[in-house]
Amino acid sequence: MYGVIVCPRCKRAKGVDLKQKTTTCACGFEIRIAPSRVRARADTARELASLVGQVSAELAGGLAAYRKAATPARRRRSRDVHLRIVGVASKPHDRAGRLRAAAVELTRELEVFSLGDWTRVLAGLGIADAEGALATLIRANLVMEPKDGFYRAVSLSP
Repeated sequence: MYGVIVCPRCKRAKGVDLKQKTTTCACGFEIRIAPSRVRARADTARELASLVGQVSAELAGGLAAYRKAATPARRRRSRDVHLRIVGVASKPHDRAGRLRAAAVELTRELEVFSLGDWTRVLAGLGIADAEGALATLIRANLVMEPKDGFYRAVSLSP
């Protein structure tokens, strides 16, 4: 059984094994566990870390702020496909890498993309000549045109 006690000298929370008789605080004070008040109990050492954080926050007067920070905020995916693609395609440092990443991501998200989709993504990347960039990828056999006006990246892996 594990527990959280508070050092009487420095008022810091400390996680301890309740079977021990004494423990030493970070301030150097030796705490006798038996007469100390146990502020929280845990069955495993893994649970103990969060309890120490809660008791520390309680002592500092900010338990509500601690609980709010401890609950992970669910990150929602952007509904705008083009913004997601701009985010992924902006990572490569060279222009050719950004163009290739944009084409691959457009194909992954939309299966086939139009010139309008391509222009919108390249505008987000700060590349002005969308038609010229697409023509470059087609000449390099990185993008193909399965239907008139629609394009897709060529898959390099089977």
